Amino acid sequence: MRSSPSPTPPTKLSAAPDPSAQPIRLAIVDDHPPIRDAIRRAANDTMDLKVVAEAGSAEETSQFIEEQRPDVCIMDLSLGDGYCFDLIRSIQSRHPSIRFLVFSVHDEIVYAERALRAGANGYLMKQGSLDEVLTAVRRVAAGEVYLSAEMTARVLRNVQWGEAEAIHFPVDELTDREREVFRMLGEGGSIGDIADRLGVARKTVETHRRRVKEKLGYSTIDDVVAHAARWVLATVPHREPA
Repeated sequence: MRSSPSPTPPTKLSAAPDPSAQPIRLAIVDDHPPIRDAIRRAANDTMDLKVVAEAGSAEETSQFIEEQRPDVCIMDLSLGDGYCFDLIRSIQSRHPSIRFLVFSVHDEIVYAERALRAGANGYLMKQGSLDEVLTAVRRVAAGEVYLSAEMTARVLRNVQWGEAEAIHFPVDELTDREREVFRMLGEGGSIGDIADRLGVARKTVETHRRRVKEKLGYSTIDDVVAHAARWVLATVPHREPA
């Protein structure tokens, strides 16, 4: 992570921390101790944030949630015992007031959609600065949805922040058939395979693939296939922790 600040997204501005207010109770879930240490030190150096729990796995997270009830949980996308999506759903079913910021090395364009639909309140790439992490925590705690400036520009369609159900992602622009072709591409299907499975001509599949490329904003088919493969992986269900 860089130590210098990154540009902040064009979202609603948050008020300066109130010294008299209770600090935001923060939990950090990441299986890399150096990352947890860096975030903890940065957060505890502020007046309005307090780290109350840390964990490196889904099992540990489930345990401390019941004990600490943090306000915000920073959660790595990929934990040693699975993706965080099922864990977020499980925790929110019991504690809907807890807010989640997914913090990941994985492509935001692919995974932010999945994270928000799983119940997360924000998504931040690990290439961001520590200052940006703390800004994201404050905005999520304040009830906002946090995405990077680039992702914000891609997904906003004249909606107000804080209304996750009104946010649209590029994949949402695909028709049902285009999304089906997109999924099959991600599963490794060739044009011929997809045409046979759908009972259509190869030219029809190629047309759908071209429209997918245009709607997702890619310049090459290889980019489409790579996105589709990651998208399919992100939708694979994982067993919820006991």
